[in-house]
Amino acid sequence: MKPSGWHWRASVALLGVAVAFVIYPIIEGPNDVINSDWPAFATGARLVVENPGHLYDLEQQKRVEFEVTGGKTLVTLGINGILPFLAPAWVAVIAIPFELLGTDLGGRAWILFGLACLALGTYLATRPRPTSAILPVFASVPTALLLLNAQLDGLVALGIGAALAFRNRPYIAGLALGLTLMKPQLVLPLGAALLLARRWHVLAGWATAGVALWASVAVLNPRWVFDWLAPTGTTITPGSREVDLPHLGTLLPASWQLYAVAALTLVTVAAVAILARQCRNGFNGQAAILVAGGVLAAPHALPADLVLVGLALAIWGQARWHDWLLLSLGATVAALTPVPWPSLAGVLLVAYLCVRISGWLPERAPASAG
Repeated sequence: MKPSGWHWRASVALLGVAVAFVIYPIIEGPNDVINSDWPAFATGARLVVENPGHLYDLEQQKRVEFEVTGGKTLVTLGINGILPFLAPAWVAVIAIPFELLGTDLGGRAWILFGLACLALGTYLATRPRPTSAILPVFASVPTALLLLNAQLDGLVALGIGAALAFRNRPYIAGLALGLTLMKPQLVLPLGAALLLARRWHVLAGWATAGVALWASVAVLNPRWVFDWLAPTGTTITPGSREVDLPHLGTLLPASWQLYAVAALTLVTVAAVAILARQCRNGFNGQAAILVAGGVLAAPHALPADLVLVGLALAIWGQARWHDWLLLSLGATVAALTPVPWPSLAGVLLVAYLCVRISGWLPERAPASAG
């Protein structure tokens, strides 16, 4: 009876934290909304409607973001004194209905939408296990970082979860993976693994979704892809609070940084794909490694992206309480400590969990009773 009672109390505690996360965007102050990443998404939404040909023009973004924030200066400035919109252009299209609600209400709705996507994605990824399987993911520190930063990982999680739910219908699973293209840098090992496994129907569905997303913006600005590629490199800087392995390439001299980041990305993608292939824990373990390894191999991944590592632990289904505790502690270190500690903490955390999921670490034998 004691184990079941303990699990019941733990579930109640996690549920309380999860409810608090849902309530927080409703009651937080307007300044908290403005000092998240929402103004960047709202700026993109406004520009893609008013001036799509200059969606990635930082001078235009500065003018529009000043309007979005009501003239307020953000606490954390990004590039050229603003938090720029550097996501794929279709993200701006998705943000349009939220931006129409206004900066404050739209930002709150955007955060709640992201949390709902995360919950649904985790539920789909963990079926047919009990619904309570989503609680360790939803009540973790990475989810808190996700909502505080108003980030997009919930949509990525929904795409992964839906793809797993439809894995017996490969083309539809690929269509679902289209949602991962909100942050395509986080799913590089997954793409590599599908190519190596020759899962052509899944890849065809994924490509179809990608073409549809591209076309949704190409009608407004046929050159948006070229406009987007140039500024994306500005996110990879030595001072960024990154949790990915390729970011360590920025520790080299400036002339070598781009090549080092690219090389480390390729090497890490290959390593994650090989580890997944050698996984001893079946399909769920392989999928979990590819999801968590996507954060490790990304050329750009922030502490909020660690929520996908939580999703990976839920997909695996064998995580213990100390795995979840380690994830939250690692995310806290990554979010609060100065550079380069976030990168070191993030890389060690995700690499360890990937190896643990693979089944190649020896398990401790239970202590003898006598």
